[in-house]
Amino acid sequence: MGLKKKSYVFLFLFLIVGYLGFLGYALAQDIPGEMGSYEIRSNVENASVYFDGKFVGNIQKGSLLVPAEISNRPVHHQLMIQAPGYTTYNETIVQAPKPGKSNIIRGTLTVLPPAKTGTLSLAVSPPGGEVYVDGVFSGKVDQSGIHVLRDIDSGYRNILIKTPGYVDWYERVYVETNMNTKIRATLTPITTGSLAVSSVPSSAEILLNGNPVGITPLTIPDLPAGPVQIRLTLPGYQDWSGETSIIIGQTVPVSATLQPIVVQTPEPQNITSSETPNETPTPAPTQSTLPLGVVLGALAIMAFYGKKR
Repeated sequence: MGLKKKSYVFLFLFLIVGYLGFLGYALAQDIPGEMGSYEIRSNVENASVYFDGKFVGNIQKGSLLVPAEISNRPVHHQLMIQAPGYTTYNETIVQAPKPGKSNIIRGTLTVLPPAKTGTLSLAVSPPGGEVYVDGVFSGKVDQSGIHVLRDIDSGYRNILIKTPGYVDWYERVYVETNMNTKIRATLTPITTGSLAVSSVPSSAEILLNGNPVGITPLTIPDLPAGPVQIRLTLPGYQDWSGETSIIIGQTVPVSATLQPIVVQTPEPQNITSSETPNETPTPAPTQSTLPLGVVLGALAIMAFYGKKR
């Protein structure tokens, strides 16, 4: 009986030690679902708070509570607090809150110095154009011809005025702080047009009114208004000729397809004749006639030998 009791005691102690070990392990790990929070405090009421790049709310009565999961490991969160007219506060958070607790983080914003601005008054002739400041549209010039830009940042500003039928007016002007800078802009009317010439194939020489001006494709600017003669030449292709009219303020397109020069190879001529050419007759073999003296001599020899016999 004593041995059985000892066994129960040993088993009970084993279970207690195992439970404590498991509890210690669980406490050492992140337990999903358990939450804490960050209490974000700032000196600027209604400042916007961003947590890991996401908007999470505004500062109300000096603070904002942001829920967060707990962790026994270091964390990495980006905190940003913004408000108009103030510097931006940034901080990297590396410590997670404890379960049911809040980590207090204070973000102090500093007031920005007042912006230095001035006034720019444009006297534009003719009126009606569009005005751009540093590439941003700022309105159209009314019929008075006066265009006033108030509270514009002081310093150098790029001013562009675009009016149909006139050359774009551009100038880099300096706006004085707390002063009215006055600029007069007189636009120049456009009296020329452009010609955009292309060809298939390309690299053809362009002649305008007989004068070479370049190689296709080419846009030819500053041409006086009126008709113009165009000729395109390219080795191996037939010349192309055409006529168009230059329109003030516009780019007139001209496109040409060049035709290749086809070289015909002469075909060999067959000689045919109804007359049969004269053939040279082949002479027939003839028997040569022995001279009479030779024959008589032979007969005399034969008679002489016949008498001796």
